[in-house]
Amino acid sequence: MLAQKILTLLFLTVVGLIVLSLSRQFQKQRGLPLTYGAQEQRAPVHPPPKHLVGAFGRLSSEAQAAKDRILSKIRGKAKDTLQPKGSKILLLTGTDGKGHNGAITDLLEAVEANREEYCAYHGYTFLFMNLTKYISPNKHPVWAKVSAIQDALESNPTAEWIWWLDTDAIIMTPEIDLASHLLNPDSLRSRRACDRKIMLPDGQSSGLGVPCNPDVNKIDMIVSQDHNGVNAGSILFRRTEWSMGFLDMWADPMYVNGEFERQEQDVLNHILVNHPKLREHVAIVPQRVINAYSVGGDDMGWVTGDLVVHFAGCWVSSDCDKRWQDFWNRRLVVEPTG
Repeated sequence: MLAQKILTLLFLTVVGLIVLSLSRQFQKQRGLPLTYGAQEQRAPVHPPPKHLVGAFGRLSSEAQAAKDRILSKIRGKAKDTLQPKGSKILLLTGTDGKGHNGAITDLLEAVEANREEYCAYHGYTFLFMNLTKYISPNKHPVWAKVSAIQDALESNPTAEWIWWLDTDAIIMTPEIDLASHLLNPDSLRSRRACDRKIMLPDGQSSGLGVPCNPDVNKIDMIVSQDHNGVNAGSILFRRTEWSMGFLDMWADPMYVNGEFERQEQDVLNHILVNHPKLREHVAIVPQRVINAYSVGGDDMGWVTGDLVVHFAGCWVSSDCDKRWQDFWNRRLVVEPTG
């Protein structure tokens, strides 16, 4: 009797595994771009406001007034309590209007609306920079990111933290404030992933990691990594002399003109692996904390409740617009009041 029950249990287990495998294979064949978590969250569709001019143009007075009215109804409504908060946090996004993201419909307008809503709700400062002024024929356009971060730090003296977020990313859960999520010392202490070694661009582990018991008040840079090393699409810097010095080092012409396949990201990886003293000022956090992807496994792919989804590499499979629209329609929004 016992043997029969065991055989029955084994049979049901095997059948279950076969069904699960077939389901995943079916999804793979259909080319579904979404992670499991994305399947769960479905918010009402809230298209971005249609302004008369694009993100870097000058809005008409009517369009600007209409936008201001909407933002005024949510500005500061989050009532965050932990520090840093309000203008002490600056969200920075920038583009030269080129690159792979041109395949995403109304990208700049959507990005601007998404970031403005989030920052208005929490009282953060938002900057959407035109990066063309930082671009030169002697370096890859992605290096403009570093110059933009430096410029933002210098021109916004009240900002204690700057969060650089690539244009190909959507803030999915605007209720999350950065202090309780990450930047408050207690939050950062619990978020850091000191047990994870820094990955190399070739997919191998460097065997090196950031300190496990740092003084979190001396952490000046926060970044996550994927299977190819750190990813600079979502990265935070504290306003300190260390950060300004690090940014200068990161953009050294020797690195900019070097043989680095992923440009600024491989250079960042190189610096972290080869400079242990600099690593003492860096926190590496699990990827989904600040940089979940639109595809990937449990550690990488966006799950309902994650702060942001990043469409890194979507151009490889030529489905950036499809993925973007799927997630855009699932994001949560702050409802205006009053």
